[in-house]
Amino acid sequence: MKICSILLLLCWIGFSGCAQVKLSLKYDPQTTEEISAKIKVGDFGYFPEEGVAQNEIRTTALGTLLLTEDVGIYFANAVKREFRQAGISLKGSCKLDGEVNKFLLDDLGYSADYLTDVRYILYDESGKVLMDNNYIVEFNTSKFVVAQVILDNFNKAVSDNIKQLMIDPAFLSGVQNNCS
Repeated sequence: MKICSILLLLCWIGFSGCAQVKLSLKYDPQTTEEISAKIKVGDFGYFPEEGVAQNEIRTTALGTLLLTEDVGIYFANAVKREFRQAGISLKGSCKLDGEVNKFLLDDLGYSADYLTDVRYILYDESGKVLMDNNYIVEFNTSKFVVAQVILDNFNKAVSDNIKQLMIDPAFLSGVQNNCS
């Protein structure tokens, strides 16, 4: 694994101006929340700015960073993993949809900013909207690190965004009153 990480980093640095890197980005759930509910996770859309592909994490200096799956699918699967870890059944009458508005690595300069901007919409079994909120996560790290740290930072950007959803009182209230 370390050899793969080192090779990825060398490719990343060596071709930073023109590289097109395709990643199978593994997601590891991080939640410590315990929530008793039943929520079906729907498809997530990805609405990047013009010129950004559906499977692309937008970067400012790195080159083109592509996932092996669409960003919306990646986020929906990450939410499913977080929900399972928290004890939420994925077979329920409530439904959660999402819109990924931004998934960005701003790596110009000597540091790297990771940003996720996701809208989550929770529906009850009749289709009534219980919650419709947008969460933005942004943090700054050192740019010159081993590849595994960069991959872990992508994981953190996604998991921190989902955590904002899972600790939101509006989400918890909607789930406890309608999705048990």
